[in-house]
Amino acid sequence: MSSPHNPIVEPTAPTVAEPVVQPIALPPQTAENPAWTGWDVLRILLLGIAGIFASATILLFAAHGSTLQQRSEHLAARPELLLVAQMVVYAGLLAYMYVLVVYERHQPRFWQSIGWNFPRKFWPYILGGIAMQIVFLLIARFLPFPEETPFQDLLRKPLSLAIIGVFSISFGPLMEELFFRGFLYPVIVRRVELFARRFNDGASARNAGIYTGILVTAITFALIHGSQYAYSWASLLLICIVGMVLGTVRALRGSVGASFVVHASYNSAIMILVGFATGGFRHLDVLTH
Repeated sequence: MSSPHNPIVEPTAPTVAEPVVQPIALPPQTAENPAWTGWDVLRILLLGIAGIFASATILLFAAHGSTLQQRSEHLAARPELLLVAQMVVYAGLLAYMYVLVVYERHQPRFWQSIGWNFPRKFWPYILGGIAMQIVFLLIARFLPFPEETPFQDLLRKPLSLAIIGVFSISFGPLMEELFFRGFLYPVIVRRVELFARRFNDGASARNAGIYTGILVTAITFALIHGSQYAYSWASLLLICIVGMVLGTVRALRGSVGASFVVHASYNSAIMILVGFATGGFRHLDVLTH
């Protein structure tokens, strides 16, 4: 027995440290995670094609002439009507993009969702777009281009040239960047990256997605413009390179707004050069000789 003043201390079993459970290392989040899918992008494309076809059909039947050929010739003589119709279609397509993102995919901030992120310092992108146009004009001197293209027909009338000038530096590059670099690019990057993760680590898979996204959007971007230049391989090559530059800007800066500035500046440069070459657009015959 032990006295109250000298208790016997019972030996205790040694404590065993509990094992530390390490958390499972999850793969890094994908670089692009859009709320929409590839099917949504396909819907946008099909709606755009259907809208342009429908507007051209309406203009064709509204044109003067008793036969389809006469109406076609009358419409071909007024290409500015087709340009205005295309702008109307683009406006409707922009509205659908907004409805798709905000209401169907429940992303209340449209511009943030598509990665607009307009750059604060946009002068480098403006200068980059102008420089790219000048370099490509120099390269074009050594490549075979067709003497006559559908695009050159638009340069013969001051009104159509003026509409092209406004369209090419505003609504045109805006809608093209929204579709190719805003909607299509992140879907391709995400799908390719998720597939590549089965065989590669996170960084390699992400790079595979980015490179594929840049290349695919550049090729489709060139094909969309191919009809304007009679599908000349030289024209398609240069436009594809332009698309790759725009995609690279989008990938590096994470900004569709930045690629838009480069695109608009690239188009603006050619309009400025045309203005100088034609004496302020007063001698358009220079462009067709």
